[in-house]
Amino acid sequence: MSRPLACLGKAGVASGGRRRSNARVMKVWIITPCLLLLAVAGLGQEKLARAAEVRALPADRAAAGVPVELEAVVGYVEPGSTIFVQDESGGTFFRGRGAAGRVFQPGDRVRVRGVTLPGLYLPGIDAETVERLGGGAPPEPEAADYEDLASGRRHYQRVSVEGVGRRVSALDENRALLHLALGSRVVEVRVDAPPDSRALVDARLRVTGLAAGGINDRRQLVFPYLRVTDWAEVEVLRPAPAVESLPVMPAWRLLRFDPAMSAAAGNRVRLSGVVLAAFEDGRVFLREATPEILPGPGPAAPPQQPPQPRAVAVEARLTAPARLAPGQVAELAGFPNMEGFSASLADAVLLGVSEGAASPSEPARVTPAEWASGAHDADLVVLEGVVRDVFRAAEGMELRVLFENIMVRALLPGVAKLDLQTGSRARLTGICRVESSTDRGFRSQPERVTLLMRSAEDAALVAAPSWWTPRRLAGLAGFLTAALVLALLWSSLLGRQVARQAAALGARIARQAALEERQRIAREFHDTLEQELAGLNLRLDAALTRPLEEKARGLLHASRHLVGRVQSEARNLVADLRSDPDTAPDLRAALEETAARASVPPVLRARVETDGEMPALPAHTVHHLRMTAQEAVTNALKHAQAREIVISARQEAGALVMEIADDGRGLPAGASEGLPGHFGCMGIRERCRKIGAHVEWLSGGGRPGTRVVVTLPLGAARSAAGAV
Repeated sequence: MSRPLACLGKAGVASGGRRRSNARVMKVWIITPCLLLLAVAGLGQEKLARAAEVRALPADRAAAGVPVELEAVVGYVEPGSTIFVQDESGGTFFRGRGAAGRVFQPGDRVRVRGVTLPGLYLPGIDAETVERLGGGAPPEPEAADYEDLASGRRHYQRVSVEGVGRRVSALDENRALLHLALGSRVVEVRVDAPPDSRALVDARLRVTGLAAGGINDRRQLVFPYLRVTDWAEVEVLRPAPAVESLPVMPAWRLLRFDPAMSAAAGNRVRLSGVVLAAFEDGRVFLREATPEILPGPGPAAPPQQPPQPRAVAVEARLTAPARLAPGQVAELAGFPNMEGFSASLADAVLLGVSEGAASPSEPARVTPAEWASGAHDADLVVLEGVVRDVFRAAEGMELRVLFENIMVRALLPGVAKLDLQTGSRARLTGICRVESSTDRGFRSQPERVTLLMRSAEDAALVAAPSWWTPRRLAGLAGFLTAALVLALLWSSLLGRQVARQAAALGARIARQAALEERQRIAREFHDTLEQELAGLNLRLDAALTRPLEEKARGLLHASRHLVGRVQSEARNLVADLRSDPDTAPDLRAALEETAARASVPPVLRARVETDGEMPALPAHTVHHLRMTAQEAVTNALKHAQAREIVISARQEAGALVMEIADDGRGLPAGASEGLPGHFGCMGIRERCRKIGAHVEWLSGGGRPGTRVVVTLPLGAARSAAGAV
């Protein structure tokens, strides 16, 4: 037993050792990530010490407030406690409570402690403390061009650019604005000083300042500009030539290929021309005083007329608006510029005006092809067309004029009003302006051309619009359409009315014809059958006065009684034929009349019983019900030997029930189907079927006699009325 125990003890010791080893491994796995997290956190809290590190932060990371401790040199001080600094890695800015109330100068070396902030375009520093370490020179500027400024690579750093001064103007009492041409692009230089007295326009300049720009809310650089502390940072490399020394250049030579003028590219030129138009925004349009002479045909070509000179017009934008009248000769100096489709002068100044030196220039008459080609760009032209639209736009009054097959846009700047109506024919005079162009191969062609009018007098009415304007035509068309619809409606209603009247007239004619036919039949019955029956009755009466055997006398009495009944029925038939079926709509009265005719007291008594007020029924329905009752009474008299007949009428469950009951000997089975030579029951069925009623004959069941029951649904009665 000792050996197993010993083994067990060794195993327990080994197991405990393994548990302690596993515990140490677990501690290592837990502690190591914690140490790594602490290390990363410690690294995350390292202070940024270079401007490039601040610039490289994303906006969201900069907004988290990363600690910064930076030594840099002040490059520019913005009034309002924003200081732009720069070290050997790049530029940034700081502001905040550490800079509040402090005065710094460009060249001061400072130590800034704080946290990052996102800024408008690139991150900066929210300064907590700012320590001035000493003074010195501002940071060395880096040479830059327009692309460096527009791309933002040198943003908030001192740069040096070279270009030609285009214009100097005052922003306010203590600030000035210099427009500097960097090649074909112009950049603003904002100087924190009043305008300089030096001649900077058209001079070659070197400007040292802070690269900045306008920023939108998407953190995008809209346009670049330079911030300069004073005019000392604007160096004149080449003075501007005197304006008086510039030769007068023909307008047609602007921006043409000319190797002799390549050295002077970008500088001012001087030209003279007749004023065509002058607008309040400083735009002036001139027509060349010395027109271009077009080249003639080659030496091998046949002799032709000498080449004709062609006047060239040009647009100039003055730095300040001037009062110029059409027809004056103006002399300008400005910078050649390609705007739209043809060369123009930018940042031009007025050198002189010759009053009365020229008569007002006549506008050039253009064809649609010349208008579309842009050959008269910036020139005064005249055209005629039909006004399609007139409306007020943001720039002034705008017209759409159909010039033969071209739709022309004409604009009158300002608040003047044009007294032209849509559809009128007008003669328009104004400046032809190509606003946009497109390329086809190596040739540029106009894409959008506008006529710029000088005043309301440039729009002359040639022919008033037709009285039939689209609005009036639309009104007339609407009126005619409404009249046509009304006529069709009236015709339809009239047709329906005529149809109704024709139907009513036809019904009246039919009723009148039927009534006349009934009366004719009644007359025939009265004049023939009834008279014959009366004669027969008289003969039978005469025979009864003679002595006869009892058997013969009984036979004569029976015959006379039969003839009397036939004569009575004939009279009833004649009366029915003479009566108008449409004038007897009262069912109760009709039944009472039938009962009165059938009653022969004391041999036969007939009466009528009704339950309440009878419904209103069509005349033909009342007629058929009355004839049905009369036929039933006749059958009771002939075959049942009845002594009492009761005609009753009542309403039950939406139907009219008419019952003819007698106290006779009853109806044999199958007798209602009709016997040969007897048509009474058949006639009753046909009349009931015609008015939509149901008839049945009842006999027996503990009651004497026969009952004829007619059930007429009131809905069927109305339908039958409509059918008739």
